[in-house]
Amino acid sequence: MKTLLNFDWLKWLSDDAAKSVFLVLFVLIGILVWMLPKDYIYEGLDNPRWWHNLKLWATGVLAMIFVTYLIF
Repeated sequence: MKTLLNFDWLKWLSDDAAKSVFLVLFVLIGILVWMLPKDYIYEGLDNPRWWHNLKLWATGVLAMIFVTYLIF
């Protein structure tokens, strides 16, 4: 039976190379998050506080995922 998702075409890629690709993607996502305009982040808030900054929360989550992938 043929599988729906066949990743045999990736068998030439080493584990370290695949890990590096994912780590670079997390860094790129982090850069894109920090490129969001400040007005977009604080939209609808009359008195914004530092914990309302979604860039900080997104960076924290990305950092945790990055470290997890880096270790394992």
